[in-house]
Amino acid sequence: MRLNDVLLRLGRGLMLFVDFAIIILIIVLVGFAIVIVGKDLLDIWYSIDTAGMEHLQIATNDVFFLIVFMEITRSVIVGRRKPEMYLVALAEVGFVVAIREIIAAVIIGSYTDLVLASAASLAMAVVLLIVYRHVLPHRTASVGR
Repeated sequence: MRLNDVLLRLGRGLMLFVDFAIIILIIVLVGFAIVIVGKDLLDIWYSIDTAGMEHLQIATNDVFFLIVFMEITRSVIVGRRKPEMYLVALAEVGFVVAIREIIAAVIIGSYTDLVLASAASLAMAVVLLIVYRHVLPHRTASVGR
């Protein structure tokens, strides 16, 4: 057996191990996040008279953490089947995080943060469009059609 073959098998085994570790850790984190979302929503419910925008922002962050965790899990699973899709999955996670920042800026009422988060969201949308149109030629973007 050649050294290249051994290194290739070792690399694939290591990637499989890391992918399984990521999925297991994300499942644990999703469980914790669900418990925290429930706790935060109950806190808001029981203190509805005194709950302010900071409580709403915390609950929104919790929900977006769940979305990001699920996007990471999806990217690992899809990346195992089609390695070129890792790039798309990372760009999608970045887009979700940028949208979360827009919502957080709106809740806080910070104009500067809103402009920066909107610019980041626009940049991520452009990256996704470029990836779909040029990097993955077998997929077609539905924008402009």
